[in-house]
Amino acid sequence: IAEVERVLGVLDGAVLVVSVDEGVQPQTPLLFRALQRLHVPTLLF
Repeated sequence: IAEVERVLGVLDGAVLVVSVDEGVQPQTPLLFRALQRLHVPTLLF
């Protein structure tokens, strides 16, 4: 997740997709919190 967090600052927005079959993965909440912390508009689908 550290590599991902480094590039989040350049995003204009993000779409976070959660699989119905697999559910929320362990990294999903971490990624969502990082997006919120960096004020990246995020659509959760």
